Amino acid sequence: MTACVVVVGSANLDIVLAVPRRPLAGETLTGTGLTETAGGKGLNQAIGAAKVVSCAFVGCVGQDSDAAQLVTALIGAGVDTDHLERVDLPTGRAFISLTPDGENSIIVLPLANHELDPDHVCHSLAELEPTAVLSQLEVPSSVTAAIAAWCARSDVRFMLNASPVQELPQFVVELADPLIVNAGEARAILGAPFVDDERALTSSLAKLARSVVLTAGPRGAFIAQHDAVHHIHGIQTTVRDTTGAGDAFAGTLAGHLANGVELLDAALLANTEAARLVQLERGER
Repeated sequence: MTACVVVVGSANLDIVLAVPRRPLAGETLTGTGLTETAGGKGLNQAIGAAKVVSCAFVGCVGQDSDAAQLVTALIGAGVDTDHLERVDLPTGRAFISLTPDGENSIIVLPLANHELDPDHVCHSLAELEPTAVLSQLEVPSSVTAAIAAWCARSDVRFMLNASPVQELPQFVVELADPLIVNAGEARAILGAPFVDDERALTSSLAKLARSVVLTAGPRGAFIAQHDAVHHIHGIQTTVRDTTGAGDAFAGTLAGHLANGVELLDAALLANTEAARLVQLERGER
């Protein structure tokens, strides 16, 4: 299969605890619900992209039953899993506290995800011959650098969701088209912890990357390309669960860009999909 988009990234079992509020330090709270679903930034983004174009996922899971649940979710969404590697470590986990307002707090335990190897990734990309590659930072930094370098050599569009934020080689940021971040991640990359102006953050990042998309939740997103910054407004909706909304945005964006849609129009479509997702409970997605 030749994929239009290859997503390289993490796959986790999401353990979601519904809680009345976030606990205080040293406090014990009684939860109100528990669900276990397929997740991880890479898996979520692959499922988002597969709604738009053909998509393959490159990552690592364990040999356990949790891995089977993740593979089933990917295949059910139409994602090619031929290059999903099984390793001896347990499948990754994410522990998510979800409050009634739909906001979440997440602790990620990478486990198998950190076994992803640059050679395996580059071999997979060469076999898949993608139009574009999307990655995030829940995999080893050596993998991210290898993806960027492979895309540069192969004249393939490299898209990076720089989350969870970490220090990156300059050439990785320079090759990102687009670099997808939120305001906190933008501040960390720029070393500008006190800058709140999202348009200014986007403009500054545009001096480092080929193009930039800064997501701003209910305020929409800021897009920088060709020395101009555009703002698309958020969509007013009833929020039930924000988990995975940024991933849905990134995956949808990547799918439309691979289809030849211009960045601003692709961001509008991605914004609509993210707004749709936050209205749904986990079991409805």
